[in-house]
Amino acid sequence: MKYYLHTTRENKYFEYGIQVNGMLDFHAVRRWCTETYGVGADVSRDEPISNENWAFYIIYQQYMIYLKGNEQLNWFKLKYGTEAALV
Repeated sequence: MKYYLHTTRENKYFEYGIQVNGMLDFHAVRRWCTETYGVGADVSRDEPISNENWAFYIIYQQYMIYLKGNEQLNWFKLKYGTEAALV
């Protein structure tokens, strides 16, 4: 699976954003996040954040996962590998 990792700008909830290439890979990651941290919120809606560990965003074939911090990112890397393109 190929993904792009970046730090978020001025976001009080999430430190990392991960762009996942491909819808099937994105759904696999979203399923893993749900199993690991519970149900996450779609941040494209104007609703309160329901899970402080992660959230997701889908728009125009752009698939994003947002993670709270280093702990969540390290678990993600253990599952999906450490090789990512840094953006």
